[in-house]
Amino acid sequence: MKSSDRNHEAIAAGIGSLEASFERNKDNTMLVKSFGPACLAGITLSDWLVLLAENGFRISPRYWGKVPFLTLSSAVTSLCRPVEQAMYGTQVRNVQPDPPVFILGCWRSGTTHLHNLLTVDDQFASPSMFQTMYPHTFLMSEAWLRPLLDLMTPSKRFMDNMHQGLREPHEDEMALAIMSLRSNMLSWAFPRNETRYDRFLDFHDVSQHDREVWKRCLELFVRKVTVRTGRQLVLKSPNHTARIQLLRELYPAARFLNIRRHPYDVFRSMCHMASKVQPVWGLQTMDPADIPEMVINTYKRLYDAYLEQKVSVPEGHLHEIAYEDLVARPVDVLEQAYGALGLDGFEAAKPQLESYVAEQSSYQRNRHAELPDDDVERLKREWGRYFEALGYDC
Repeated sequence: MKSSDRNHEAIAAGIGSLEASFERNKDNTMLVKSFGPACLAGITLSDWLVLLAENGFRISPRYWGKVPFLTLSSAVTSLCRPVEQAMYGTQVRNVQPDPPVFILGCWRSGTTHLHNLLTVDDQFASPSMFQTMYPHTFLMSEAWLRPLLDLMTPSKRFMDNMHQGLREPHEDEMALAIMSLRSNMLSWAFPRNETRYDRFLDFHDVSQHDREVWKRCLELFVRKVTVRTGRQLVLKSPNHTARIQLLRELYPAARFLNIRRHPYDVFRSMCHMASKVQPVWGLQTMDPADIPEMVINTYKRLYDAYLEQKVSVPEGHLHEIAYEDLVARPVDVLEQAYGALGLDGFEAAKPQLESYVAEQSSYQRNRHAELPDDDVERLKREWGRYFEALGYDC
């Protein structure tokens, strides 16, 4: 074991006693909304200034409290980043990651549930929330900084009742937004400039330079997480649903597991999610009346790209499942997915999967009101082709 790793373990052990004694069942949502890092916690100072300049330094007054935290945090990241590169650069350059398994599917389609199920299997690993928040420095900082930040992290997600924590699997889009500044996630922070950032959902109307920058950042992040975990990665990001071709340029042998859900349920849940998440991630206010339009247009772009690109994926590299089936028969559905994608190890993982499913049996999903007739009719018009393509009645 390297001395740096031993030091990290010692620090973590010392902080662990503090962490264990702290009750984290209080709600820190208001604190995070007013003074939190938005979706940019681990950004460097230079990139933070670039984002501010791109957006005319326009921060809504209600979010001014986030600016000092982000400025200080970004300055610390800029100081720590070269230290981490000196400590771990050789390992990161030399590691040979296995082709990832990418979980695809629209937001609120069950991607997180599927992600959590797959990472029960010990042969797989996934980036943690901390690693996606601090992609530049997590190799050197996770052991001591994560336990401290975990004390301030709300124990449940803002949009549903799912447990969250900085150790839990998390989607890599946040890391890519922070590292590359090329992500439609940034439109949550800066909704007044959404046309600039929404291009990076499908990368259809961006330069080759932008594509290469994004690919380099993903490749670097995958290498770093592989150094930390030593296992094949399962990466979950709804945004990747529109990026199959881009991902296959980096990882031709990657596997893709797509989950679909009834579009009416997705629409209701996405609108709810946006209303809860945007104040947390935002640095500019968004008019709630704009949310349904944003959801409709994002869904169309996501599935236009997915339906166009999925036909190029070789047989055995893409498998599709339904959320409704996963909820009803999770272990059976995963067994079929392993077989379809040529993934080994299901029988070894099955006892852990069954135990996890039993533990989650009491989870209470959000209940949403029925859609008004006007919304139903609009979705039939706007999303009609997707109902048919995904196998649902409208």
